[in-house]
Amino acid sequence: MKKEQFYQRLKEEVLIIDGAMGTMLQPHLKEGSCLDYANISHRDIVANVHRQYVTAGADIILSNTFGASRIKLREYALEGMVREINRAGVEVARQGAGGKAWVAGSIGPSGRLVEPLGNLTFDETYESYKEQAVALAEAGADLLILETFGDLKEAKIALMAARENTGLPIMVSMTFKEDFLTYTGTDPISAVTVLSSLGADALGVNCTTGPGPMLEVLGRMILATDKPLFVEPNAIVYGQGRDGAPLDVLPPDMARFGERFVEIGANVVGTCCGSTPRHTEHLRTVLKKKRPLDRVLSPCLRLSSRYRTVSVGLDHPFCIIGERINPTNRKDLSEELKEGKIVVVQEEGRSQESQGAHLLDINVGVPGIDEASVMRKVVRGIETATRIPLVIDSVTPGTVEAALREATGKVLINSVTGDAASLENILPLAARYGTGLICLAVDDEGIPQKAEERLRVLRNIVEAAEKAGIPRSNLICDCVTLTVSAQQKRAQETLRAINLVKQELKLPTVLGVSNISYGLPERTLINSTFLGMAMAAGLDAAIMNPGDTRMVETVKAASVLTLRDKDSLEYVKAHAPKKKKTATEAGPTIIVKDDEKRIYQSILSGNSEGIAGLIATAMGAGIDALDINNRLLIPAIEEIGKKYESKEIYLPQMLLSAETFQAAFRFLEPHFNTADIKSPGTILLSTVRGDVHDIGKNIVALFLKNHGFKVIDLGKNVTAEEVLRKAIEYKADVIGLSALMTTTMVEMPKVIELFKKEGVPGKIIIGGAVVTRKYAQDIGADAYAKDGVSAVDQVKGLFTPGKG
Repeated sequence: MKKEQFYQRLKEEVLIIDGAMGTMLQPHLKEGSCLDYANISHRDIVANVHRQYVTAGADIILSNTFGASRIKLREYALEGMVREINRAGVEVARQGAGGKAWVAGSIGPSGRLVEPLGNLTFDETYESYKEQAVALAEAGADLLILETFGDLKEAKIALMAARENTGLPIMVSMTFKEDFLTYTGTDPISAVTVLSSLGADALGVNCTTGPGPMLEVLGRMILATDKPLFVEPNAIVYGQGRDGAPLDVLPPDMARFGERFVEIGANVVGTCCGSTPRHTEHLRTVLKKKRPLDRVLSPCLRLSSRYRTVSVGLDHPFCIIGERINPTNRKDLSEELKEGKIVVVQEEGRSQESQGAHLLDINVGVPGIDEASVMRKVVRGIETATRIPLVIDSVTPGTVEAALREATGKVLINSVTGDAASLENILPLAARYGTGLICLAVDDEGIPQKAEERLRVLRNIVEAAEKAGIPRSNLICDCVTLTVSAQQKRAQETLRAINLVKQELKLPTVLGVSNISYGLPERTLINSTFLGMAMAAGLDAAIMNPGDTRMVETVKAASVLTLRDKDSLEYVKAHAPKKKKTATEAGPTIIVKDDEKRIYQSILSGNSEGIAGLIATAMGAGIDALDINNRLLIPAIEEIGKKYESKEIYLPQMLLSAETFQAAFRFLEPHFNTADIKSPGTILLSTVRGDVHDIGKNIVALFLKNHGFKVIDLGKNVTAEEVLRKAIEYKADVIGLSALMTTTMVEMPKVIELFKKEGVPGKIIIGGAVVTRKYAQDIGADAYAKDGVSAVDQVKGLFTPGKG
């Protein structure tokens, strides 16, 4: 199907997408078998499910291929049948559709984490999704739907693989928890900013929650994209009924929510887990005559990290781009980058973020280093240490691409010039990775002296960018700052050029401000004055030092005078009297030496590569290994747990901090006395039989290990008999069971009954996405944990009578 046909229909009518497939198939299949293989083994049953949804009124049905990627099929030793299973999935869907509905090739997440959170590489992820997308396209799918992604980086790679290897329309949905964040901490605005810039044809939300929270998610998505939107809520919401019981969203109730979805901007409405064709039928009844809203989005440059989106333009706050991660004239940073370390980089990133930087410029140009490799490491480290979007600053295309492959969000490339080589090398990267792009008013003849000539160069760059498939909304213009120490008129030309760009090209503008004062005394005075004048001329962003008080004060004052600070709220806030923290609020002073501070901070920032060297230095200075563990490592990981629980940080930072703690402990362990190492208990963990999802269980294992417990991880899809046997073998004190699906959570009471029958001691704690405290009580579990932090508290409580 051509994309034009897809867009035209979604513009004219509200479409209905089908509902749950798994819960319809499972009663007919052997427990724990591969649902996707049913396209071959139970073809008629799959076709009948499709047929029921089409009869009920579905305009789009999804092929039964959600888990049919090479990575997922490997769980069933079916990785050699990717093409056959996906082809069969499309064929059987077409059979069920009978020409009355579009067939969307369904592609789900891998169930594993992409580096640095897990061990999946960019290339392995890309190739797996490419293989599946091509198989679905060749089989005759009308479009593709990438659904239920919780990790923005994985969704980004999957979309690139599908877009670059098929010509089909692509719908992409993320899954959000009730706090309106994905499990890796991404908000709806950041998700759609990244995915729409990468070429998604429709964006949406599905699974995890019922329809209520999705109203808010959809409302936030509308603020950041004009692409068609779709929504598929669950019909069973766990823990939302009386006493924590599951809550069924009945078909009439789902239909009422469907109307509300369309009223706020949805183009496609369907359902997810627990739904049936009756839900589809009721949605069709109320939505079949509806027309989607005509939505218009104000254009601006949007840039995102995994966690935050920054908008740059006239109607948005002035954007400060921190310039301090640059080795030029910085010996400390240069030496660290040569050594392959990033401690100073992370400290600088955190410092600039706390000082008010909205974006961070990253430059690692040190002679003699492998710049691409160092750039990858720095991007990874900065994404862990900060939450704000990145600006990639390099003249080497290979280094730029290394950063784009590593980055999770939508970054800004600094920069492309009008030189033919620059256009040839940089524009394809910006187009492929959906980045923002600084257009620098320089060409092969150098920097034009006159404002009109700079405008000409910028216009040529913009035209070339549009021809390369880069939308104007991804562009920002740099009119070039030149020093006034020798030629004072240069400043006036730059200011005139800003005015011309705003009037003629109608694009946002940026400058590296500090060049203006080179060779003059009291440079910050010149810089700040010029900055104020440039803001009055229409400047939208500046590459500057956010630690320069005078510059920051100029930004705040000029933002009031240029109407960027509505009602002067930010200015008043910045100059309000500061309340001094009490001793209790400030917290205890744990660390006194610089080396100790860096060890502690490395745990917080997840810098595992540098931790061994820091500990070796501290031990060389006479600090005892046990003292380092008790006074630095344990307090640091406990702080991480508190930050995770309070949502100051999210899963990516927590995972990397946990891995850093483990690296530190492994380095220290040989230096402990045997008497120093005493585990509080042995914990046996497993995902129950039939369930191949283990991300949550792995997180719990990390938390428990970091608190000193001996953890025996049996992996996934483990039978009750195997859990019992291993519990006896390892003399486990606590047995932890995990399940993600309703169809596998029923294995939990079987394990509990088997332990009771055999009289094997051990407390049993359960958890997982579908598990609730009420369910734990009903089946006789000793405790319930909703996440890694609560798992530690609950397990500790099981060792203390009266707690847990």
